[in-house]
Amino acid sequence: MKTLEETAALMNSADYKERFAAEYYQLETRYLKLKAMTEKWDKGELNFTPTCPRAIYDRQLSCMLLYLLVLLERSELEQVKLDIDDHMGKIFVLHEENQITMSKQVRIDIDDILRRVNNMEVSRETNLVTTKLQEAIMWMGMNLKQLGNPNPYPNSRNTNNTKVDKTADGLHF
Repeated sequence: MKTLEETAALMNSADYKERFAAEYYQLETRYLKLKAMTEKWDKGELNFTPTCPRAIYDRQLSCMLLYLLVLLERSELEQVKLDIDDHMGKIFVLHEENQITMSKQVRIDIDDILRRVNNMEVSRETNLVTTKLQEAIMWMGMNLKQLGNPNPYPNSRNTNNTKVDKTADGLHF
């Protein structure tokens, strides 16, 4: 991790690739410092009381991480050499795993709501709610596919297979 002082000269460079690298390094530094602060917060080791709720910091970290990922993608396309901290490489992998975990949890949460709706008196409105919740579960499944999660139903493409598998995440809908 480069210090902000180390990147200051790069920010004033005439070479856009050096300015680009400085932008990445400064964001990486800020991200890692904020992440360290929130980890201390979780352990009760902060020597101050944060003003904002924890959720604000979590959103900021998420946005910063996405920004870092965009800069990495651009660096590949624009052939800008970046010295990626090994720690950041692990964070990028954790981010992807976290997105998969969150998507699966959202599917489970929606399924819980769906079961409560199904216990209500049947009406046109509750039927519509049921349909929309089922669609939301399906779209979160598509989100998992987009994230590269392997197909949990490997036999689903086999038209000779007459067995319908249960959902991989134990949903009840």
